[in-house]
Amino acid sequence: MTQHARTPRYKGQHAKPSAVAAKAAPIAVGTAFGAGVLVVGTGSASAQTADDFARLRQCESGGNYAANTGNGYYGAYQFSASTWRGIGYSGMPHQASPATQDAAARDLQARSGWGQWPACSRKLGLTGGGGGSSAPSTEARASRSAPRTAPAAPAPAAKPAKPAAPAYVVPKTAPAFTPRFTVVRGVNSKDFNPLVKAWQGRMAQRGWDITADGFFGPRSEEVMTKFAAEKGIPFGVVKALNVRVFNAAWEAPLAPAAPAAPAAPAPAAPAA
Repeated sequence: MTQHARTPRYKGQHAKPSAVAAKAAPIAVGTAFGAGVLVVGTGSASAQTADDFARLRQCESGGNYAANTGNGYYGAYQFSASTWRGIGYSGMPHQASPATQDAAARDLQARSGWGQWPACSRKLGLTGGGGGSSAPSTEARASRSAPRTAPAAPAPAAKPAKPAAPAYVVPKTAPAFTPRFTVVRGVNSKDFNPLVKAWQGRMAQRGWDITADGFFGPRSEEVMTKFAAEKGIPFGVVKALNVRVFNAAWEAPLAPAAPAAPAAPAPAAPAA
């Protein structure tokens, strides 16, 4: 995929308007509305090794390259569509291959630094900026003046493909519900939470149309509301994923299946 010349600083999912703002104290993103309510917090990022980017995407999306929760950010690194296209990529981030998303993240970090992911960079202790110059390097200038008959430089060796992530295994029993994170839609749907992922996976096992991605978005809220109504579980003051709804995903009996329609009688044979 062709990339354009280096451009001014782009804003990532949680980017702040300046380097000064990136050093400011983290902003609280949610408040628990009482015991038994799951509260989802934000993450942070920094560094330039493969492990740094692996930790970054785990913080941003739980490592889900296909993440698309309807929050305006996409893929493992939670690119906005405008930033993705601004650094020279076409299509949508979450539809690109993992290798392409990794390359785009490295390119954005090299240009503008870890501050493009301010929350996760603070959380992970990733520091330092990009700001690479768009001027050609000494090697590039020398190559332009070299004779046309000079042999072409050998192609770089292909990097070995990363092994596929293991399939997610839903816990057989309900994990311990820790009311640390808020999951009210529109407030924290951008934030990954392993308990939300476990609940989504269990609801999918029960036959609900839901993806276990760890992000509590509109579909999760819809499934939660219908399931609570089915089991007669009240929400109280705040409609959020509380401990009763969470545990019921493992403990409540499945709804009875609809009876099969009676078979139509066979037509009578004509008289001889």
